[in-house]
Amino acid sequence: MANEIQTDYASGSTLYAVIRNRAGQVWHPGQQGFETWGTNGRTAADYACALTDKAGSRYVGDFDAGIPAGDYGIQVFRQAGATPADTDPLVGSRAILWTGTGELTAAKILANRAVQDPTTSTIDYYDDDGQTLLLSHVLHDEGATFTRMIDNG
Repeated sequence: MANEIQTDYASGSTLYAVIRNRAGQVWHPGQQGFETWGTNGRTAADYACALTDKAGSRYVGDFDAGIPAGDYGIQVFRQAGATPADTDPLVGSRAILWTGTGELTAAKILANRAVQDPTTSTIDYYDDDGQTLLLSHVLHDEGATFTRMIDNG
């Protein structure tokens, strides 16, 4: 993966990112899994994903290829000492919808290739390269009944 994590902050600092799942667990690169912060005495240094200062107040870093597809939060911290620490200040955060190979955005779905199978009605959405499948959308034509109840209570 390359530069999926991006944040703006004054150049000249040392920044790192931490990736969390929807349950609030943190990605541990060494174990290639999510866990509760501090498991087995681990600290920010164990969870940190390095960010590179690209000048012009832009930092970039890579989303770990071992992270499965899903919805994640990225927290960015400014390293105050020689190594990442639990007391480092948070300087930014954002959400990412990860496909397992890249970030899924509305722009990618709208601007890139989409192919519908006329037999199954499945629509496949592809990344910029036209080959990498980002999302499959299966359409269903099923009847449903909804009952509306008025509460006079």
